[in-house]
Amino acid sequence: MTPDRGPLVSIVTPTYNQATYVAETIESVLAQDYPNIEYLVLDDGSTDDTPSVLCQFNGRVHWERHANIGQAATLNKGWQQCRGKYLSYLSSDDRLLPRAISALVEAIESRPDVSVVYCDFDVIDKHGAFVRSLTSADFDHRQLVEELNCQPGVGALFRRAVFDQAGGWNPALRKIPDYEFWLRAARLGPFLRVPQTLSQYRVHEESASIRPLPYDRSMEIVTTMRGYWQGDMSSAAARRSIGRAHYSAAKSHAQSGRPLAALRNFLVSCGLRPRQVIQRSAWRGLLSSFLIHRASRRGRITGHRR
Repeated sequence: MTPDRGPLVSIVTPTYNQATYVAETIESVLAQDYPNIEYLVLDDGSTDDTPSVLCQFNGRVHWERHANIGQAATLNKGWQQCRGKYLSYLSSDDRLLPRAISALVEAIESRPDVSVVYCDFDVIDKHGAFVRSLTSADFDHRQLVEELNCQPGVGALFRRAVFDQAGGWNPALRKIPDYEFWLRAARLGPFLRVPQTLSQYRVHEESASIRPLPYDRSMEIVTTMRGYWQGDMSSAAARRSIGRAHYSAAKSHAQSGRPLAALRNFLVSCGLRPRQVIQRSAWRGLLSSFLIHRASRRGRITGHRR
């Protein structure tokens, strides 16, 4: 590596049954204007045409295939193999814009106190057409912990030391492994938002954000936040945090067709965050989740995204 090439950046894409989109994801990395990228694509035991798609990139991208071990374990495997000073991941249906890595590296190199950098992004549909732009929130540790506002999105970049010291994604988590990872990363230093649109998040019928989830997966956020506070709810911050987790679980249960579980978690949430009872936004969010389930029952929302 020569100085003019900049520090090595390692990007891992875990993919599972995303043959429709993974080629676009790979091309977006290959189109980066940053000259020093190590890119690894790991096929986590896909049963669709993903291997055939990846074969088209032989000689251009390093890719491997293994038996299904889950997204978190696949990412951790990739990061362990990587050599970069900075690490990142890109889901196999999302895309980076051409200046993404160079802009993020420039930002993190200028701030040695920062552990993670992230950007604004566009939402695109299944055809790759623009839907809307989203401005990420500036980093706020209280918002991250107490309001469960996961500020980093598509294209976040972090120091190798974050992975070495905080560890990778928790393989026991299926719904929020990224958020739980950022909780641990935040203990190592602040995050920095780069106020540029540098990536694209794809929403489609198989998106994880709209599909029904099993009971235990809906409760992951509650288990995670109770563990974060180590069962101590004596502080107002802990009560707000865990109350917010129960509200998130309530919406997930409602979306998944479990009204009683949704109501139970909503009531617990209101007990920990009493002002929520009179907040219209809280009721609207819960109602919207019930409507998503109703739409899915009518066949408007189908599929599976891992």
